[in-house]
Amino acid sequence: ANVIYRVFRLKVDLETGTAFPIEEGGREYLVTARHIAHSLQGRCQIEAFKDGGWTPLQVTTVGHAQGDVDISVLALAERLTPTRPLPLPASSEGLTYGQEAFFLGFPYGIGDMFLKETGHPVPFVKRVTVSTLFGKPYFLDGHNNPGFSGGPVVFCPPARKEFQVAAVVSGYRSARARIRDDEDRNTEFHLRENTGIVVAYDVNEAVALIRANPIGLVTGQE
Repeated sequence: ANVIYRVFRLKVDLETGTAFPIEEGGREYLVTARHIAHSLQGRCQIEAFKDGGWTPLQVTTVGHAQGDVDISVLALAERLTPTRPLPLPASSEGLTYGQEAFFLGFPYGIGDMFLKETGHPVPFVKRVTVSTLFGKPYFLDGHNNPGFSGGPVVFCPPARKEFQVAAVVSGYRSARARIRDDEDRNTEFHLRENTGIVVAYDVNEAVALIRANPIGLVTGQE
């Protein structure tokens, strides 16, 4: 529940994807992929999928990460998570090479089960292996799809059972492959195929944006 109740389907203009709230300094913030939210500045309106339709959501832009880091942070005008405590620490500390992790979101906008308490759809969950921890971004072995962008990558540190969020899904590595005809001959056409390498950026980049502009909704949770 600490993870599932925090994953939302998001729409910014014509872009759709996934977002999730985290707490920092007793305030709540919404984290997503920059390529979804890059157009947002100052106070603005986005939409969240709820009760089978799109619901307006007032937010204020906290910041967009620089360079290649595909992360944006928004401050909420109203709380999205239930008022009961659902802690999910935002830190990649303890993430280890080769361990199992999970990522959540709404591939192709699919989500036909709804949480009775909130009206938000239940996200898909997929399993990955942490393939490398070196440099930026993280590379994970799994199969990503359009719609997971902005979703959380969660894991349990060794010897612990509590989840924490380590990274934000950006996309997947693709490779150019030639299309062959029915006679197995090369054609002039190509496609971009999914390599099975998920690309994600460290959630600490989101925390840094928050600490530089701590304007989130006060919840009292750290």
